Amino acid sequence: MGGTKKRLEIGSLMLPLFMAAFILVLAGCTQPDVKELPVVSYAAPAELPANYRSSDYTVEAGEIDIDLYNGGNNSWNNPVSYGYFDMPGGTTIKITPNFEYDTYELVPRSLGLKGKRDGDTISFSLNGPANVTLVLDGNYQGRVLHLFAESPETDIPDPSDPNVIYFAPGFHDLSGYGTAPTMIGSGQTLYISGGAVVRGRVRADNATNVTIRGRGILLNDYRSKDEYDDIALSLNHITHSTVRDIIVNRDTNSWTSSLYGSSDVQVLNYKAVSPRFASSDGFNIISSHDIVFDGSFIHSADDSIAIKGLSHEEDPAKALPVYNITYKNSQLWSDANNAIGIGAETVAAYFKDITFQNIDVLYNYDDRDHPDVLPDRSAINIFALHGTEFKDITFEDIRVEKAKRLINVQMDTSFYFGAIQGNWAWPGSISGIRYKNITSYSDGTNEIKLNGWSKDRLLSDITFDNIRINGKKIKDPNDPHFTVNAYTENWKVK
Repeated sequence: MGGTKKRLEIGSLMLPLFMAAFILVLAGCTQPDVKELPVVSYAAPAELPANYRSSDYTVEAGEIDIDLYNGGNNSWNNPVSYGYFDMPGGTTIKITPNFEYDTYELVPRSLGLKGKRDGDTISFSLNGPANVTLVLDGNYQGRVLHLFAESPETDIPDPSDPNVIYFAPGFHDLSGYGTAPTMIGSGQTLYISGGAVVRGRVRADNATNVTIRGRGILLNDYRSKDEYDDIALSLNHITHSTVRDIIVNRDTNSWTSSLYGSSDVQVLNYKAVSPRFASSDGFNIISSHDIVFDGSFIHSADDSIAIKGLSHEEDPAKALPVYNITYKNSQLWSDANNAIGIGAETVAAYFKDITFQNIDVLYNYDDRDHPDVLPDRSAINIFALHGTEFKDITFEDIRVEKAKRLINVQMDTSFYFGAIQGNWAWPGSISGIRYKNITSYSDGTNEIKLNGWSKDRLLSDITFDNIRINGKKIKDPNDPHFTVNAYTENWKVK
């Protein structure tokens, strides 16, 4: 790994400039011309074990080396690399793969990046913060690289504040036998500095005004086998709280992060690199309401984002509802299951007012061990296992780079060969579902499947508005991409 040539701190006066660029990049607009300025890099901890470092690539931003991390092997036993740095202005990125390759892609294409190859080095310009992925030889199952170009950090908390749990640059191994998660209470901030790697777990229970933030990495690659759950970032019954900017690297087959029974929570610029097969969901929103996700990047080997209802109640009507959830301006990569998922656990009083907006699905595969055997899995998925109501759910401005299937809306009795069982003893319906400005560049089937359960448990009032597949707009319900059963009614194509 290259050493850091130069390190800078940038003041907050530059904030309006790069925030404007960030918004334009996320929206897929043409990037404005921005003056190039030196980036802020963060050296990987000197004491970091070698297996957490990546030597697959050499990266420079401007003339500054960017240290890279090994996020773990993906489903096909190929390492996934990632790195991060701050951008106060524009910069030129140079990436040199340290192995042979023929072709390359910079995704998502909505960023409009134009790369140039000189020998083995690929260079391109960034005019503002963005998450950029390099794919070589069209192999999305191969050795990919994720780069997180951030806006400079402001308002860094005071390490001496008694309400701040502060991890300075360095390697902090909190994974010893019997070690409990780092617990965050009401009014507390956990801060992980750039250049810090914290190997452990973080948890908050029954708390308000919690903040979890920083440029650094929360690393979890072990199973704890204690009385707590095995989730790297576990937030339960919290309110009026924020998760911001951190990277969570989960290299074991368990959920990366979750939010349960919570409300009024913002998750901003969260990044997860969790390629280990399987069950490594990127961030699950469970039995919660009034939640906003903005600016996420997730590479997972199960659902990238899943909205679920979990309860000890058998009757969904007695369980917590799920509502007022917004997920926007994000990039998702799922090596198994769904990129965007609602379900399959759906024990909730109802699911209502959920919006996914301005999202790039970079990759979505169904299952390493059962390819093309699980037709319920798709880039955009609603999978209901229990009799409850799903209403007013919108998917808008979503671009799919590569996926097996495009859209699935389904009621069923079980999931994944019976691993999760459903119950339709109660009434249920799915209605008021909107798909608008969905664009697929994928070479998959691009199937759109609508499967209701019975004449009393229907899919209805579903609109497909401006759905484009490989440059062609779907114009009517007879399009061959649709698979629709008899228990779907009042659906239309615009």
